[in-house]
Amino acid sequence: MAPTGGAKDEKPPTLKKISIPDSSLLFKGGKIQFEFDEFLQLKDLSSQLVITPMLPTNPKVTIHKKKLTINLPDSLLLPNTTYKISFGNAVQDLHEGNPVTPLHYTFSTGAYFDSLSLQGKILDAATGKPDTASWVMLYAWPTIDSVFYKQKPLYVQKSKNGLFRFENLPNKKFAIYSLQETNNNLKYDAAGEKIAFYENTIQPSDSSLIISLYSFIENEKIDTSTKKLKSKTNIADTKKGNSFSYSTNIDTSQKNKRVFDINDSIVITFNDSISTLDKTKIRLFQGDQFDATANIFIEASFKKIIIKTDWLQDATYSLTLLKSFAENKQQIQAIPSRFTFKTKKESDYGFVTIITDINQQKMISLYKDDKLVDQKYAQDTLVKFTYLNPGNYQIRLLDDANLNGVWDTGNLHDKQLPELVTLIQEPIAVKANWGNKINLKIAEQSKKPILNK
Repeated sequence: MAPTGGAKDEKPPTLKKISIPDSSLLFKGGKIQFEFDEFLQLKDLSSQLVITPMLPTNPKVTIHKKKLTINLPDSLLLPNTTYKISFGNAVQDLHEGNPVTPLHYTFSTGAYFDSLSLQGKILDAATGKPDTASWVMLYAWPTIDSVFYKQKPLYVQKSKNGLFRFENLPNKKFAIYSLQETNNNLKYDAAGEKIAFYENTIQPSDSSLIISLYSFIENEKIDTSTKKLKSKTNIADTKKGNSFSYSTNIDTSQKNKRVFDINDSIVITFNDSISTLDKTKIRLFQGDQFDATANIFIEASFKKIIIKTDWLQDATYSLTLLKSFAENKQQIQAIPSRFTFKTKKESDYGFVTIITDINQQKMISLYKDDKLVDQKYAQDTLVKFTYLNPGNYQIRLLDDANLNGVWDTGNLHDKQLPELVTLIQEPIAVKANWGNKINLKIAEQSKKPILNK
């Protein structure tokens, strides 16, 4: 047998020596050399290397055999300032790619180290969930809002599970922002970038200060490129015209089993855009009785037909699609078909009753798999959600200041914060023919609902 080569090397390189010791004072610039016990390589240095405060230009970083060298000219450094260098996962061994973590280096250009810190959290304003993808950024005060568009910050840190903490800060005032980037330049200058701002200046010497940031996308910054791409795709589909098929959300595998959700509408989805629709050839029956109240319309994409009605519980329905009920631009007709199904009844669902304070601005929203199921204002001390399919649900509370029923984004120029959503962390398990009572008064304080079943 050929030799196996031994066990795989899973140990990262070990740092043996630094030419200028870590935590040095009165640093005058120059080359800092890190010597390891293995041959090295650099991976993704541009995104992994973080130096705070940020430098006007990136320093030169090189690898030669077992040595890592970073060149910091004195012209790039500020006087009497504490710097911290973090290499992230960029420094790895040559053969197996095991990263050296953590690899940090701290020095000061003055006779002392700045020792103040600043911490906080960042949440997605629309969902109440931790924002785990944004950079938190500090700018020297005084400053103007345009600096956020044109300049990189002094201090920057990636949020970790929605939390951030800056250390080695001087006793100076800062403006704080956050940015979830699309072009990796640490400037607010592209569509689709998510931001947050703090209304007041901050000073790290205030040890009791814990910052809360709420990120959002401004209306004028919404990225519409995806919508345009979809539009082009629809046009291409109509030109093909080789087939005109469809599917429905009706389960006909067991006609006598209660499978259709009375909260739903019938959706007929086509593979091509609908050019002509004859509603008289779409017939919905409850048993043998024609349902004349059914509302039939085409969705804006022109690829879906929606059928809405007030469903009876535990009832048998049939949908008949007659010949030439729909056709595309090439005048290809959809084939006729018939679907028979049965609706669910009340005992197939669960319900949730929420105990709360009356607040005309508080919108209570119920979500399942991050999809909105239902929402109601807290206009009574008891708010009830009925006909809920079994599964896990979550509650989000919207402070709907303008009472328009939807979450509204913020505006940086006008210093307008977004409407805030509070997420109740603990999921609610809904079972068939079962009810949950939630004391939201306690839940809002602890972010965990108190359940009484």
